[in-house]
Amino acid sequence: MHTVSKDKIPTAKISRAIITAKTTAKITLKHTTHLSKRAFLNPEKSEQHKIQHQQDIGKILIAAFMQLRGTALKIAQLLSMELDLLPESIRKELSKACSEVSPLNRAHIHKVYKSEFAKAPDSMFYKFNSTAFAAASLGQVHKATIKIEDKKCQQLAIKIQYPGISATIKSDMKIVRTMMKSISVGTNLLPRYDVIDKILNRINEQLQQEVDYRLEAKNTQWFKDKLNIPNIRVPKIYTQFSGSKVLATEFIEGLHLNPWLANKPNQRQRNRMGQLLFGLFCFQLHELKVLHADPHPGNILFCEDGQIALIDFGCVHHLQTDYPKQLNNLFTRDPQQLYQTYQDMKIIKSTLDFEIFRKEFFPVVEDMLTWMTRPFINGNYDFSDMPAMPAKPLSQVSNAMKHVDAVQKDQMYFDRSFFGLLFMLRKLGATINTSGMLLA
Repeated sequence: MHTVSKDKIPTAKISRAIITAKTTAKITLKHTTHLSKRAFLNPEKSEQHKIQHQQDIGKILIAAFMQLRGTALKIAQLLSMELDLLPESIRKELSKACSEVSPLNRAHIHKVYKSEFAKAPDSMFYKFNSTAFAAASLGQVHKATIKIEDKKCQQLAIKIQYPGISATIKSDMKIVRTMMKSISVGTNLLPRYDVIDKILNRINEQLQQEVDYRLEAKNTQWFKDKLNIPNIRVPKIYTQFSGSKVLATEFIEGLHLNPWLANKPNQRQRNRMGQLLFGLFCFQLHELKVLHADPHPGNILFCEDGQIALIDFGCVHHLQTDYPKQLNNLFTRDPQQLYQTYQDMKIIKSTLDFEIFRKEFFPVVEDMLTWMTRPFINGNYDFSDMPAMPAKPLSQVSNAMKHVDAVQKDQMYFDRSFFGLLFMLRKLGATINTSGMLLA
């Protein structure tokens, strides 16, 4: 578990406003300097300078998010997954928020428990470990032990929300909007602000759901009841030990992806786990029409008995019933068909002419579509051969993004989940059967 300062999340409006003002000023100055230098560079050095500039902007943003902490870190994490919104260099910097946490001390833990249950955790469990074994941007997880029948014991995972998290959502979203607007209006690094604003609205909606642990308990129980796939586990919920800011589940022993790979599993084991992950995603998409929409590898456990455990159901998305049927049209590389699909789904402006779409928009998405559909061409695919995600020049992407009207909600959550799956399969280096499972 990574740790940073134990200071409180800076909730005072003045201190947060100062951080915001300094950050926007730094971004403006950095971009002005970038433009003045770029004018004297040749094309090759100009492109290198652009990439460095993106990285510098990302570092300014992540430094601000790290100062703000709380939900700001979670917002940074979510923004790092918006592949169509932010350049890769900025997303790479923001993704660092995923591993930075602010540990709760014993006094704060007792304060949360007193508020939720009017009891200290030590009085509710046979054993309670006040040192967290895992942590994230909104809370941290502790081990506890309860006694069950026949004098046996059961280990639980107790997730406790950081104090002040709920209170900072509104102010943090306002701060992020200010920062994103300054980048969008003052630079060519982002799409139009109205597009960004719609995405930030959805991030805000997701955050409101994720800080309600009672809702997460319901989501977890729903998946436990519905996700009837061999070798896939969902932890049991212990409602008597759960509340709005505390969530108690069965503790499942397992390793996250990187530690599991560090044990050097053979190719057969990699293939098996990859096939389970792929089947799990397709079952959610086509049978349940509900996605576990936080694809972070920290939410997947590889168990010693060959099972996979799915944990952390704070972000769950219910798809429109007809969405999976649209995937063939969304994955097409036929410009006319894709144009019509994007028009029907209101992804691009209704006034956009097809010829402009074909010249300015389609070339930006064509390589991405080829990359995304590569595993489904022959029915079996070795993900160790899958290349890195293609990238286009910033100027070409910026020119295309001006035609975007909105990112459809189902599409946003599908992309997050699907890209998360592809990245895990690529890291596993798994060879799996993909025939007839994703596309209709």
